[in-house]
Amino acid sequence: MIKVFTIAHVPKHMVQEWLQHLRSFDATHPGCHFEVGMDAPEVSIAEAVSALRIDPALTFTAIYSRKKKGPRHRGPSGPAD
Repeated sequence: MIKVFTIAHVPKHMVQEWLQHLRSFDATHPGCHFEVGMDAPEVSIAEAVSALRIDPALTFTAIYSRKKKGPRHRGPSGPAD
């Protein structure tokens, strides 16, 4: 078995379509297994869960939320990240 790592930068309005594409591939190829993560701090948990409503349904292992953070600063001697 080979692991393939993919990071997709998808416009917000296309997230559900992209996930459906992955799920459809997964459903038609029983030997494949996908682990999907979403990093979207500007999206609410409700919006993220809504985007994950695809057919056949995904099995959830965990949902994590994280605190929104402002820009990081290095201090008086360095620029902001």
